[in-house]
Amino acid sequence: MVLRVPVKIMHGNRWIEVSALLNTGFETDVPVVALPLDVAMRLGLRLGERHVYLGPGSMTGEVYLAGEVTVEIEAEGTRRSARAQAVIEPREPDVIISDKLIEELGIVIDLKHKKWWLT
Repeated sequence: MVLRVPVKIMHGNRWIEVSALLNTGFETDVPVVALPLDVAMRLGLRLGERHVYLGPGSMTGEVYLAGEVTVEIEAEGTRRSARAQAVIEPREPDVIISDKLIEELGIVIDLKHKKWWLT
């Protein structure tokens, strides 16, 4: 099941509003947002250090560190923002929010009813 939320991502004086995929299986130690290359370029981010990771089923992938961004979300008059490490995932078409960023933003997920809200 896929659950997406509208977010605003900011870097310097640039920003973009996109739909982001909530992925509780994207487990990180710090808040992270994975960005497709086109979104990263629109924000003025550049490919940094390359990291190879091991995903489900022993699949490997690669991301490029891209620095820090601010992610903002709003629902029912409540607005939250959090700083997150941006990684560029060249083969990924979606913006993806990690478990720690979901937590930092105060997003509550109800998968059964395909709903979300802010605490």
